[in-house]
Amino acid sequence: MPANNNSRSPSLRQGLLRRVLLVAGGASLIFGLLFLALYRGQLEHERAVTSEQINHLLRVALENAMLKRDVPGLRNIVERMGQLQGISDVMILSPAGEVRFASSPENMGRQLPELVRVERLGVPESQFVSQPDGGEVLRSINPVPNQAACVGCHGALEKHPVNGVLVVDYRAETIRAEAYRSAGLFALAGAIVLALTLGVLWRMLRLRVVEPLRDLDDAARELTSGNLAVRAAVRDDDEPGRLAVSFNRMADSLVEQIGLAEKQQRFLQELLDGLPDGVRVIRQSDLRILAVNRAYCKQLGVTEALAVGQLCHVSSHGRNKSCPLTMLVCPAVELKEPGQSLKCRHRHRAAGGREFPVEVHAVLVERSGSAGQERLIVESTSDLSEVARLSQEQRLSELGLLAAGIAHEIHNPLGSMRLAVEGLLRNIRHGNVDQQRICSYLEMMNAEIDRCTGVTQRLLLLSRLPQQQAQIVSLDQAVNDTLQLLDFDAQSHGIVQHQDLAADLRVLADDSDLRMVVLNLVQNAHHAMPDGGSLTVRTHAEGKSAVIEVRDTGLGIPSGMIDHIFDPFFSHRADGEGGTGLGLAICKTIVERYAGTIEVSSVPGQGAVFSVRLPLVSHS
Repeated sequence: MPANNNSRSPSLRQGLLRRVLLVAGGASLIFGLLFLALYRGQLEHERAVTSEQINHLLRVALENAMLKRDVPGLRNIVERMGQLQGISDVMILSPAGEVRFASSPENMGRQLPELVRVERLGVPESQFVSQPDGGEVLRSINPVPNQAACVGCHGALEKHPVNGVLVVDYRAETIRAEAYRSAGLFALAGAIVLALTLGVLWRMLRLRVVEPLRDLDDAARELTSGNLAVRAAVRDDDEPGRLAVSFNRMADSLVEQIGLAEKQQRFLQELLDGLPDGVRVIRQSDLRILAVNRAYCKQLGVTEALAVGQLCHVSSHGRNKSCPLTMLVCPAVELKEPGQSLKCRHRHRAAGGREFPVEVHAVLVERSGSAGQERLIVESTSDLSEVARLSQEQRLSELGLLAAGIAHEIHNPLGSMRLAVEGLLRNIRHGNVDQQRICSYLEMMNAEIDRCTGVTQRLLLLSRLPQQQAQIVSLDQAVNDTLQLLDFDAQSHGIVQHQDLAADLRVLADDSDLRMVVLNLVQNAHHAMPDGGSLTVRTHAEGKSAVIEVRDTGLGIPSGMIDHIFDPFFSHRADGEGGTGLGLAICKTIVERYAGTIEVSSVPGQGAVFSVRLPLVSHS
């Protein structure tokens, strides 16, 4: 099951949220700086507007009163102006810096020469000034220029450019509050726009990126936990949507690959289970059994679940510790390189405690796993006691077949001889001594005895051991001599013999054995052509083998019999005569005795071809 979303560390959603918050923080910082700039600008604007408006009004009123020389009017104007909202104090200074008029009586007569400077004359200015009581005012300093109408009182314009200085102190908090309000409204509007923008951006990111990727992450977690049916939702045809499509294709491919791997694993297991010998796979690093087949479980009397995962010495030897190297050859220790193999004999212990001898064939292989390269020991164990039992049963079965064949071949001659003996005894008892009849009975008995003798001789030939001293035999010479020996028999049956013999083909064999093979094959060919035909014997070299090919145009061999013609006592003659069924069996025994092979091919009604291959002796 997928882990809880709260445990994801860190999640995409959290990462994106952090980035959005960082963007918001950066934007807030920019807005803060912008707010300060706007505040300063608005403050300057408010200061300029306030100063310009009020100062203009004061100048006009004061200049008018000055021109009329209305001193009480001037004092009244100054006092009334000082009472206006937002104004802290109004003062008129002489060119020397003495306060002549003031809205605050305590300022009358003060000397403020620092407010009257030559470089400042004619240029109005304003500045924030801190008060002794801790307050702050915006001080507007406005020179009152001398005019032609005022020359009589204040002197020539050249010497007295100003008549005095008008100083107005505005309460700074009022101006600052207005500036704060204006800048705050702008900042609030910007913050609202920023918040809306970030909200819309986050919503879009969450719907188009975060949630699709979260669904994809959940699907990936489900897939890794073993839920192969999970698929990611495809929301839109965008990058996350195409990523989801690719994920689903990957999941489909993964399911297909897992299915193929499971099929291959089942196939391999079925293949192992089909082997007659016990098979087990051991990890060399820890001696743990990774896999076994059915034959191995049968040998030890255990189940696959019990065998897999056990230590090899526990499973097969009943030991809790590793086998002592002095007692037996251990493949897990002896095998060092991949591909190396060995064969040894052990004694295994079955679940019931029964011990039995086994022959172990082991090979070291290497495979790539999740933990890297690992080495495996593959062991094939043959139960020697079972092999011996099966071999004994096979020998008894073969002996039974042989005995049945011998009994069949000898029973008929013995039966004929029994009838002949009974006939002789009957004639003798009745005094009917006919020498001609007695001779015919005896001749028949002699012929049957010869037949029995022939069977026993052929059996001896079939079972005799290989010649101790094989010699190099000229193949064309042996074939040619045998064909000449049978030429009269062939002519008497209307058979035309052809030979195509390669010169100087030599094989390692006994000359009499080789001639016996050719004789039997040619005679079988004669029997297959009771009405005459053509016989071709050809010899040639084929690779490292010398080939004898006997081809006839007889009746051929039925397809159901072709697999049994080399079996002892199997006989099927086309001429209807009885045979011992040992000729081809003898040929096969002789050919295999000299590391050769014999094969047959036939088309019913068109003849047969027997091919004998023997190792060719080089001339070097």
